[in-house]
Amino acid sequence: MKQCPYCKKKIPDSAKVCPHCGKSLEKGYKPMKRTSYSNTMYIILALFLIFSPMLSTFLFGSALNEQVNETVLSAPRKAITLGTLNKANITQEKTEYYFGSLDDFDKLITNSDKYVKKIKSFENDLEAVVNKYNDVKLKKDYNFYVTDQNNIYSELVYTLKLDNTDISLELNYDLSGRTNNVIVNQNTNGLPDFEAMKIKEDSYPLFKELVLLVNDNQEYKSFDEASKKINDFENSFNERSDSLGNYGLGVSGSDDNSKTSMRILSGNEGYRFRLTCKTKVNLDKFI
Repeated sequence: MKQCPYCKKKIPDSAKVCPHCGKSLEKGYKPMKRTSYSNTMYIILALFLIFSPMLSTFLFGSALNEQVNETVLSAPRKAITLGTLNKANITQEKTEYYFGSLDDFDKLITNSDKYVKKIKSFENDLEAVVNKYNDVKLKKDYNFYVTDQNNIYSELVYTLKLDNTDISLELNYDLSGRTNNVIVNQNTNGLPDFEAMKIKEDSYPLFKELVLLVNDNQEYKSFDEASKKINDFENSFNERSDSLGNYGLGVSGSDDNSKTSMRILSGNEGYRFRLTCKTKVNLDKFI
């Protein structure tokens, strides 16, 4: 997967046009010169643009006996069955279909059941963790890319909000296993002083549970290592507390398969503490 240089969303390496923002990714692209049309042509074109989405939605929904969500940006005209995964060649794969919701992916790929069930099973485990904490709002976002080699690139993004804390859990993986990235990111705002940011044994339990949930590790060593380093920054913080800037103070650790970074940043009110963990998902949970 690569990043769109315009909207910064992740897209397949083979994509020539970003499915999110519609920007062309090919070098040398030049827009066509504007051609003058009569007023009649403009009226016809305007009517076509107004009514064609409704007509397409009606016909598409009839074919499936059910209307498909508008989040399907480029989908097959009818439900399809994927063949056996070919030997994935990332440099040659071409994206054929994009789905922006789990429901549409489930409806339009007839043999997606096993993948959808595993995602829902993971989400049940995720919700069990979230429900341990009070007043946590959970939002789910999905992106699925199906290539011409019957490969599926999945991007699952879960956003959690509670009090002065935002947490995002982003999973990226494909059927071949070549793509496997997880980023857990937490931002806590409005912290008054260094004492409030010190890491204790019971600090940030939800963040740690999310990391352990995706990779099934029994321990989270890099968190502990980074915690010791950040706690030793008290003198440096006191010297620079008024001039932290955008970069701030931070550390990283990588004693296990996860890489954890912690950073103290200035905020609008008080200080901001950012936690980030980069790790891999246990693919048996999803494939």
